[in-house]
Amino acid sequence: MSEWFDVGHADDFAEGEVAAARAGSQAVAMFRLGEEIFALKDLCTHGNAKLSDGYVEDGCVECPLHQGLFDIRSGAPRCAPVTEAVRSFPVRVVAGRVEVGVGVGVGDAAQTGEGAAAAQDAAPQLVQASVESMERAAPDVAILRLRCAAPLSWRAGQYIDLLLEDGQRRSYSMATHAGAGSDLLELHVRHLPGGVFTDRVFGGMQPGQALTLEGPTGSFYLREGAQPVILLASGTGFAPVKALVEEAIAVGNTRPMRLYWGGRRTADLYLDALCRDWATTLPWFEYVPVLSEADSASGWQGRTGFVHQAVMQDVPAMQQYQVYACGAPVVVESARRDFTAACGLPETAFFADSFLSKADLRT
Repeated sequence: MSEWFDVGHADDFAEGEVAAARAGSQAVAMFRLGEEIFALKDLCTHGNAKLSDGYVEDGCVECPLHQGLFDIRSGAPRCAPVTEAVRSFPVRVVAGRVEVGVGVGVGDAAQTGEGAAAAQDAAPQLVQASVESMERAAPDVAILRLRCAAPLSWRAGQYIDLLLEDGQRRSYSMATHAGAGSDLLELHVRHLPGGVFTDRVFGGMQPGQALTLEGPTGSFYLREGAQPVILLASGTGFAPVKALVEEAIAVGNTRPMRLYWGGRRTADLYLDALCRDWATTLPWFEYVPVLSEADSASGWQGRTGFVHQAVMQDVPAMQQYQVYACGAPVVVESARRDFTAACGLPETAFFADSFLSKADLRT
């Protein structure tokens, strides 16, 4: 069960500022973005600085010690030297008072409005799992299916952490929704040569191998509303987008959705046929694949260039849209910056999880 703690009046939290608060025994940093209020664990993941002493800009908070950036909505890392997300907490507003839920779970719904109901998401769990199957979807992408020893509850779009033996963790989005079977997870893993976990996956991981998971985590889930949705994915950032679309299919949600999936070469669009099938069979769904390094030998006849720029060409005015973006940080942050600055997208209508790997730090 969750415990909710009053941390002040909604008017106490101003746009562009960070406020320190205490939710029971938990120190939190509080933020406002438009009409939504967010709470992060106040201690940076390096453990020696308070985010409530940091600087807020463009939906991120900067650690005052090492200048690493965290996304205010989800706690996800946005630039070096931080690579691990800081914990986020659910927020609700009841009769004008802001309450933070402790023990509910990382990345649960941030809710605002008079009399908002409590989030019903489960707390993050430590779950034992085993490899059910693995298939190569592309030369550098594996689809990994894990069987959990106990059911796991999550929102479509969220991610879990794989806990490694040396204390490190790696984050992967679930590529299915919970209704598809809460004890079976699908992860899309891109091979990063030298990667502690991905070398193991691509070096001969076998069915039955045991793994430890922690989650769910993240704020990448579909919000309520009637606005048309733009889904923006790069590479294996397609995984949580797949979960969102499959959940919409399962529950009969016919809200208009348009997916832009970007890669360098055709192999990067490793489930292209599935997306084309959705576009053929679902009247509310459109699919626009985009390649940034297509060559004449590939015979590619589709769109080329940067995927977020393809979105801007097609939808120059985004005031009435919601955007959900997942993939490489440079893609997500370019989209956030350009969509809000050039296309009029409200900052509060951009939702994202981006993952920073050691490969990203070297570039």
